[in-house]
Parts: sequence; C-alpha cells; structure tokens
Amino acid sequence: MRCVFVSLGLLVMSLFSPPVLALPDARREFAERYVHLPELIRDSLVPPRWLRQGDRLIFWSAVGKDSGTWVLMHARTGAMKPLLASAALRTQLSRLMGKPVRLPAQMGFALAPDERGIVFAFEGRTFALGLSDGRVTALAPTDPATWALSRAHQRAPVGGAVAVQREDGFAVLGSDGRPRVERPGEENHGWRLPDKAWSPDGRFLVVTRDDLRGVHTIPLVDYSSALERVIPVPYVKVGTPLARTEFHVVEPSTGRVTQVPPVEGETHAWFAGWRPRGGEALFLHLTRDGKRLDLVAVDPVSGERRRVLREERPESFVGGLDFALEGWSWQVTPLPDDSGFLWMSERDGWRHVYLYDAAGTLVRQVTRGDFPVHRVVGIAPQEDAIFVLASADSGAPYEHLLYRGTLKGGALTRMSSGSGMHTVTFSPSGAYYVDAWSSRTQPRLREVVATDGGGRVRLTTADASALQALGYTPPEALTVQAADGVTPLHGVLYKPRDFDAARRYPVIVYVYSGPFTTIVPWSFVGSSMSLEANALAQRGFIVVMIDPRGTPGRSKAFQDTNHGRIGQTEIPDQVAGLKQAATTRPWMDLERVGIHGHSWGGYFALRGMLMAPEVFKAGYAGAPGALEEEAIINEPYLGLPQDNPEGYRAGSNLALAGNLQGALKLMHGTHDVNAPLSTTLRMADALIRANKHFELLLMPGQPHTPEPPADRYYREDVQDFFLRTLGEPR
Repeated sequence: MRCVFVSLGLLVMSLFSPPVLALPDARREFAERYVHLPELIRDSLVPPRWLRQGDRLIFWSAVGKDSGTWVLMHARTGAMKPLLASAALRTQLSRLMGKPVRLPAQMGFALAPDERGIVFAFEGRTFALGLSDGRVTALAPTDPATWALSRAHQRAPVGGAVAVQREDGFAVLGSDGRPRVERPGEENHGWRLPDKAWSPDGRFLVVTRDDLRGVHTIPLVDYSSALERVIPVPYVKVGTPLARTEFHVVEPSTGRVTQVPPVEGETHAWFAGWRPRGGEALFLHLTRDGKRLDLVAVDPVSGERRRVLREERPESFVGGLDFALEGWSWQVTPLPDDSGFLWMSERDGWRHVYLYDAAGTLVRQVTRGDFPVHRVVGIAPQEDAIFVLASADSGAPYEHLLYRGTLKGGALTRMSSGSGMHTVTFSPSGAYYVDAWSSRTQPRLREVVATDGGGRVRLTTADASALQALGYTPPEALTVQAADGVTPLHGVLYKPRDFDAARRYPVIVYVYSGPFTTIVPWSFVGSSMSLEANALAQRGFIVVMIDPRGTPGRSKAFQDTNHGRIGQTEIPDQVAGLKQAATTRPWMDLERVGIHGHSWGGYFALRGMLMAPEVFKAGYAGAPGALEEEAIINEPYLGLPQDNPEGYRAGSNLALAGNLQGALKLMHGTHDVNAPLSTTLRMADALIRANKHFELLLMPGQPHTPEPPADRYYREDVQDFFLRTLGEPR
C-alpha cells in the first residue's frame, strides 16, 4: 500500500507534433503525453558535487551555452567554466570507444578520491576526467577510482580501506585491495552496508544484518509456463513477528565483528550515524505500534549501550511508514563540535527542533510556532546558525522553504527567494548552498547562495518551452473545508486541454489519503500520481485531488484526526471538498462522479464506493490494500489488533461490500509484494457473497506498480472504464 511510482519511458518525436483531439485514439495518445511531461522539460537533473576545499562545485549542464559537459563553479566569485567543451568531450570519448558517440542528456558523475578529477560511466565503461587538463582517460574495471560510482562501495574517510557489498554478504578491503574481513550472507539473513557506515577516523564501521527467517511469507505464483512455480516472499503482516535488524561493529585492523546488544521487545531499527569524533555510533528504535522512539548510543570499543533519550506519544504515535522510509534519517543531527545534537519532535503539536547535550539532557526548544519544520539541512555553530526546511508561510502550508535560525532559539528568517518546494545542499564550509526549487508555475531553478545573504547566482534553469507548445497549464488550486466544517484542506483541479466552460464534465476524484504521505503537488512536475491525474483529465474529465485530514505535513492534531480510526474520516472529507468545489464551478457534473486510486488509494477508492454510493457512481481500485496487511503501514496508525479491534473492524471494506451500487473495477498484479493479491481476492469474495457485480483485471507477473508496457495498458484501462461508465462531456 505504499506510494505508487511510475517508470517513465522514452517519448518518440511524434509527441512534439500538435495534438489532434477529435478521435478517441488521438485523445488516448494525447493523454499518454501528460504522463510523460517531465521528459518534455530540458533540465540539468544530475546532482552537483561540492569539492572539499575552495567553495567550488561541479555540475552537469543540460541547458544553455555550456550544455553537454561538466562545469566548474566558484561560489565566491560566481565564475563558471566548462571542464572541457562538449565537442571535445565527444571527440575524446569517440577516440576511446573506437566509434562516433552521442552524449546522453544527463551524465552522472562522482568526484575522484583525490578530487583532482571526476569519474563517470558511459556505455558500460568507466572514464576519468582531469580538472586541470580536461583529459579523458579510460579506467580498468578493477581500478579503485571506479568505486566512487558504486553504491556498493564505501571508502573509509581515513586509511584507504573500502567496505564492499557482495550480494547478501560484505567484505572490507585494505588499501592494498586485500580482504581484511569477509562475511557471506544466508537466505533471509543477509548483511547490508548502511549509508555513512564508517566512523570519522576510519577505524570502525557499522554493518546491519536483517533476519527475516521468522517472518510470515506470501506466495508469488509464476504463471509464465504450464508448470507453475511458487516463490515464498517474506512479508510482515499486522500482528505477526517483525523482521529483526541486527547491528554489528566491524574493526578491520583486527578483523573483529561484534554484535551490538539488542534492545528489548520488537522494534523497527535504523543506524543513524556517528558522533563527529567517532566516540559512539547512534541508533534509533521505534516500537511496532509507533508510540515510542529511542535514541541509543553504542561505544564501538566496549560495545556498551546507553539510551540517550526517549520520545513517547502514548495517545497517538511518534513515527510510522513515512518515518521508516525517510524520516529517521532527519531525526537526529549531531552538532559539529560533538557537544550535543538536534532532535525533531512534535511534542508541542508541531514538528520542531530541540537542542540536547551529549548526555541526552534537553537544553532548549530551538524552533517554535504554528508550522512544521521538516528537517535540519545545515549548522554553522561558529555563527550560532542553523538552517531548516519548514512550512512557515501560512498561505502555503505545504511548501518547503529554507529558513535561518539560531541555536539560542527565536524567530526564523526566510532565505528562499521563491515559493514552492526547495531542496538544499550546503558546501563543506557551510558558507554557500545550492538551492534547487520549483513551484506549480515555475520550472525548476538551481541557484548558488551565500549563507550571509551576500549573493545569489543562477546555476541552471529548466527549459519548459515544449510544455507550452503542448498547451500545458498548471493545475487550478483548491482550498475547501473538511467535513468538520472548520479545517481548511488544500487540493488541485485538472481540466482537459480543450476545456469549455459551456459544457458539463464528469468528475473523478483521484484519491490516496494514506496517513503517511500527501499527493497534492506543490512543485512544477509533481509526482507520478499528479501526472496520472492530469493524463486522466485529458480524456475528458475534471479530476480533483485533495489531501484530507489524517495526512502528514501539517500539525500533529491534523494528522491525528484519524489515528486509530483509519477509513472513517477521509471519504467524508473528499465528499465535502468535492461538493464545495462544484458550487462555484457549474461545469462539474456531480451526477457523474467517479473515484480512482492505487495502493492505499485503491483502498480508499473502494471505501468511497462503499461509504458514499450516492456520490460515487463508478470506481476503479488499483492494487488496493487492507488494514490486515503490512505491519509498518498499519500498526502505527491503528495500533495493534488486540488493542484496537473496533478500529480494524470499522475500517474494513469487506464488511461494507453489500453497500456497492455503482460500477466497480479492481486491478491487481500477481507479483505484488506491497499489497498482496490476497487483498483483492478477499474483496472479490466479499462482493460475490453480497451478490454485487464488479469487474476484475489481473496482471500476470506484475509488481505493485505495473511495469512497461503493462503500465500503459493499466492507465488506459482506467481511462476507458470511466469513459464507459461516466460518459463524455456534454
């Protein structure tokens, strides 16, 4: 039931031809273009790399006069110079490859270990490019410099050793390339190198081992031949044993591998990094119900463990799926001088930053106000400054903007020049940062900014002229009230390109509503779901997206609206918002309303059909989940089944099968390991028992999100279903 991601294939040149919307097939092709809108934007997508010294960075340029090569930028002066001309890069690569070459639009790269050059891959081979001489050289596959491009290799900060992921095992190689430590993995008990595994002095590294041997398994059936094959896949269902994450400290110089003493009880666990001086490794442990989070420090020499602090929320939860997927990496930020750390907490009702000393004693709350801080992105202790991404603009409660504050507390100062969604990467000195941002109306920009406010230099600008030629317009913003009549909700509305206000259009609610994510776009491109919603609109629908109460990104009270009662508030909010939007838009035909979602959105598409059959006349539920499925998806938001049986019962779609009135279709891939096929089969059984007719599409061998070309088949099936059940504009 996790968020669905769509793989975007290559567009053919015919996509740039003017659209002809008269014929059904032409509309289908035109709608498909909207799924692939990002490919019509020329942008420099490769992340820039800061050099350790000199406040310099290197970036790949895909647009402008220096496009097709790497550029060195001096932040202090704003000067930019290509490492070599694009033509020279092609010439040198052609000579080394022994054939004429054509450069791709994007060329990823990494800094060489000595930072005298960069390394990059091209057509299966690896090359180096010198910063001073602009010379391209081919690297042997065994050259250690190639490791910089591999996520399976982590070089020690000191000493030249490297940790290597080897399938389910790992090895540590010395500077001479010889193994110092090796451990093979076992089935469902493999080793994994976490990010930033090495201690700052290069003496130790942390390795995790995931024990899935006691976990429930689901059967995937391979139907590709007449001799079916059953593949068991570990899957932690609600109330069943969790996987165990073991942490080990490795000392390559001695070959010692020591397991960190486990904590009591079942927890979700993560390695959170090292203290800056390497004295302790930091770990996070979240109870399976999400109500308690511990920060634990471990001495790598003695293995002694101490609990630094505990965050508890007995009446609600501290963290859930969004925490497990990404939030844990932002939870704790050690101070550079090792005197303490910054900790994220919602204890005052909003997500804010708190300062603790190294012993775990609270010093003070650093940020405060009726807005959430999402993460700490930089610290400058010598200037008593911290930099955070926050949503402190009351007019745009979901936008991620950069602010500057102090460790002493007080008001934040906005640093972002534009609205929308910002991501920030600081230079090693902390004097500059790259600000990459876009809004619904502004294509992505990248700027280099001085933290003292001294200057802002444009690095790259996305070229979205092809979208303008297509006739693209940003979605229309919506602000409505929730079903409580008080709480403001935000959404967007998509129209067909040939929208005519004199006609009446069928309406589709594109829903997700999961308690761990939002889907309403605040950036120029948006997400795979917003792209699909826009594509659906191009088939002749008005498509509405709203983030209801119970979703993250705002206050703790806003998200806690549905805590323990998933499925009871979200559809009323969608219905209330839909009806309000239509009061000022007479071209929205509320006699012809459909609902569609995938994954958690599939659960809520079913929910809408069963809770509000008088509103939703047609529904298409893709890969719908259920509250009995994966533990981390459900338990933090509902509690454990034995503690909240009524919440699980009330949120079940099975018990409401008899309410179905409109047209319903279900889709599921047979190789889904996020929301298992059994969820749809149980729903089908309930509908059959209730004598309710429905349609079912099974996609053999497809995972949770269908892969090309099946993904397009699925999208068009959704569009055609609503054309058949709701009709065209009138």
